[in-house]
Amino acid sequence: METTNQFDNLTWADLTIIVNELKAVREFDAKLLKYKDLWVVCSQLKVKGVKSSMKEQMIKRLVSLHQIKAKS
Repeated sequence: METTNQFDNLTWADLTIIVNELKAVREFDAKLLKYKDLWVVCSQLKVKGVKSSMKEQMIKRLVSLHQIKAKS
C-alpha cells in the first residue's frame, strides 16, 4: 500500500480514535498501515521520538498525544 502521499497536510482531526484505540487515519484502516506509513503520519503531525520505535509504540504515542490535544 503506497499511502504516504495521502498523508500530506495531515491534522490531528484526521485520526479516528475510539475507546483509546487508533481505528483509522483518514480513510485508511490503522491495522493495514505499514511501519513506513505510520512513520509518515508521525512526521506530518510532528510527533517526536518515534523514528526507531516499533509500529505498536507509534500507535500508542499517537493515541496518547491525541487525548492530550483533545483535552486542551
